[in-house]
Amino acid sequence: MKMLKKCFSRRFSSVLSVAGLLMICMLGVLILSMVGCATRPSDQQAAFIPVQVAPVHETAQVSGGSSTNGALAGTGLVPKAFTLAKLQEGDVIRVTFEVETNLNTVAKVQLDGTIVMPLIGTVKAVGKTPPELQAELMQAYERVLKVNQLTVGVVSSSASVYVSGAVLRPGRIPMERPLTALDAIMEAGGFDFTRAKPSAVTVLRIENGTQVTYRLNLKKALEGKDTTPFYLKPFDIVHVPEKVFNF
Repeated sequence: MKMLKKCFSRRFSSVLSVAGLLMICMLGVLILSMVGCATRPSDQQAAFIPVQVAPVHETAQVSGGSSTNGALAGTGLVPKAFTLAKLQEGDVIRVTFEVETNLNTVAKVQLDGTIVMPLIGTVKAVGKTPPELQAELMQAYERVLKVNQLTVGVVSSSASVYVSGAVLRPGRIPMERPLTALDAIMEAGGFDFTRAKPSAVTVLRIENGTQVTYRLNLKKALEGKDTTPFYLKPFDIVHVPEKVFNF
């Protein structure tokens, strides 16, 4: 009987030792997993990798020898001329009244620079931005309306540029949005590569009553070597010269 009790005691001690060892192992695994969760980034953090995108650039050279990266024509940012463009002959605007909706008007800026508005007649619009014209109209209607709140928006613009030379569809390109020289050429069907010379494109522009010539190397832009866009202004002329073949 004593032998049986002694044997049973030894086996019970062994079982307790094994159980204790298993509990220690499980506790260690639990601690390691908790440390890993604290230091491991989430799936969303791991998936997010910021990427820098370089804008397109066309290097410009002004006639006269001085070079520029396009700053004289606009930097990589959209020029203010497009965000607050002044109205000109041929533009179509919409005047919307907040209360007197029967006075809502769609008007075209005439060749003399004016529009005709109900109740107040002829108003000069050319050379003014839509906000400037809006403020002037509100002041004019203040004398004839109890509520003179109105808004002025541009329906269509007469602004355009012209593309000539070795392109597939030379001609007038409406400026319905900000355009770079490369944009305008693509709107004209793109380069005619059988005869075009993209490395010597010229942009003609009137500045302060004088014609200024910008020379652009759009070959580098097509190859991704230049990263700042050359924005056009209304009525610029973009010319793509032809290659010179020596026989």
